Amino acid sequence: MKIQLLICTLLISSFGYSTDPKKDKVFDINDYAWLAGSWVGDGFGGTSEEMWSPPSADGTMMGVFRHHKEDGSLNFYEFLVLDSTGLRLKHFTPDLVGWETKEKFVTFEMVDFTKDKIELKGLVFERKSKNELEIRLKLRYSEDRIETEVFSMKRR
Repeated sequence: MKIQLLICTLLISSFGYSTDPKKDKVFDINDYAWLAGSWVGDGFGGTSEEMWSPPSADGTMMGVFRHHKEDGSLNFYEFLVLDSTGLRLKHFTPDLVGWETKEKFVTFEMVDFTKDKIELKGLVFERKSKNELEIRLKLRYSEDRIETEVFSMKRR
């Protein structure tokens, strides 16, 4: 009887125990209000601009990105949505023609987060200071060629 009680106790207590500390973390979009505002920096050999809205009551943040080539000509735009699942985005040409089809978008799944960093699969946003943000984007050019583009952004 004591052995059965011990086994039952162990089974019941194991249901509430997680061995993965990330699993117990709760993503709150309001913790990333520091991302809101206008940012400018380098990347892709030109000038990158990113603007984020404040967190919304629906648990999202909305952003836009544009890139100018080194000669100053507009290269492309992006529309971004960040939430607890990760980041979704669509690309557009300077004439607002979508790169992805109407129903498609690019997804970066949530991997981990801290108060100063959002780590997504292939993309990281990291606050370096109140006015400095580093964005790291992994780009796959082929099966054996993956490079990381680093955007060093400053708040405007």
